[in-house]
Amino acid sequence: MDRITRILAEYAYNVDYKKLPYETVHEVKRRIIDSLAVAFAAYYSDPVVKSRRVASQYAAENGGRIIGTRYKASPDWASFVNGIMIRYHDYNDTYLSKEPLHPSDMIAAAFGLGDALDSIGEDVITSIAVGYEAAVTFCDGGSLRKRGWDHVNFLGIGSTILSSKLLKLDIEKIQHALSIYAVPHASMRQTRVGELSMWKGAAAANSTRNAVFSSLLAKEGFTGPFKPFEGEMAFIKQLLHGDFDVNVLSSMEEGKPPKKILDTYIKKYPVEYHAQTAVDAVLRLREKVSYTDVDKILIETFQAAYDIIGPKDPEKWDPHTKETADHSLMWIVSAALVWGDISIEHYQNIRDPRVLSLMKRMEVKVDHEINEKYPSSFPNRITITTRDGRRFTEEVEYAKGHPKNPMSDKEVEEKFNTLTMSIIPSDQRSSLLQKIWRIEDYTIREIVEDLII
Repeated sequence: MDRITRILAEYAYNVDYKKLPYETVHEVKRRIIDSLAVAFAAYYSDPVVKSRRVASQYAAENGGRIIGTRYKASPDWASFVNGIMIRYHDYNDTYLSKEPLHPSDMIAAAFGLGDALDSIGEDVITSIAVGYEAAVTFCDGGSLRKRGWDHVNFLGIGSTILSSKLLKLDIEKIQHALSIYAVPHASMRQTRVGELSMWKGAAAANSTRNAVFSSLLAKEGFTGPFKPFEGEMAFIKQLLHGDFDVNVLSSMEEGKPPKKILDTYIKKYPVEYHAQTAVDAVLRLREKVSYTDVDKILIETFQAAYDIIGPKDPEKWDPHTKETADHSLMWIVSAALVWGDISIEHYQNIRDPRVLSLMKRMEVKVDHEINEKYPSSFPNRITITTRDGRRFTEEVEYAKGHPKNPMSDKEVEEKFNTLTMSIIPSDQRSSLLQKIWRIEDYTIREIVEDLII
């Protein structure tokens, strides 16, 4: 194999639960709670229902259950449906660097594969911690989106590490699992261009599904292409045009305990992360001015936000799908002006004429000073000019849930209870939270059984 594959495999194999820092273990528990919250919020969404229906038609006696159900599907399919649930509302955690990522997408495999294996809680915690370490570290090394490839290609690396760890693969088999994942399963950035489809919320789930599939094959001794990352036609050259800083893997090569999960961010609002601070800025502005008095809106942001959720795509100015709306900075700012806190219920009214009208009075531009701060911080500056000529400006640098503005455990629980109260009874929610905070005392199967609604 190659150096990168070896570093990843040796790291995954050598980390065990006893080597995990307390703060990493605690943060993994918080991310499990957060992921289940947003998963249940999406339980009845159209893509989840459709994918769950397919999976339920092909039961697997030794499979993993789909979150919230008694359905057992093959571990890769269970992970796929679980992943769509976690990802659908764009409400799960985020990391922003040279490449953005939603690392908790991989937790779908911890449930789908972990349930099938009856993995113990300590193994689940460890697998998630090392999976985060790998995927998040790759985001620091290079940019996929600049070359037309999707960030989920990095997610799948972490998901493969997670799956291989749960399967207790040796170093050689982990290398082959990574190779079987990395070479055949490249995902294109076209998923996130123009009018967005259901696949926007499924691409990450598919990456995790492919990772589980690859790891299961490797477990039986199936071999993958050699030099999957550094070969002449491999991952680094094809997807990154050779532009990857392998030095970001030095902490893994040195065997340092996994801590990258501590650098990632929990979301307060169900919008693409680059717009989180924009919502906070708008909420401050609403205390000073009504949306009915607005004449003009100026959004000053950083280049990544401009490119990913800004004015480049005409569809972002006139969204017709939920997937497009939650990736439109213009729609998000307008919606926050009209409604205040953005919630998942607001996506039932994407075409609200008040929101669309405000978007027509909007200008979006990159500000050099703001852009220089990214990705250390994620500022958005909103300036409103009223019909009578008054100007109001607010700028927010760190959204709630960022490590420099963290959510408390109580706030994470509140998010869980808010998003699940309509689908999980109160006593069941309370029992679940208690078990997840002590997940090392349980198997993942015991947790999954308590998720059945």
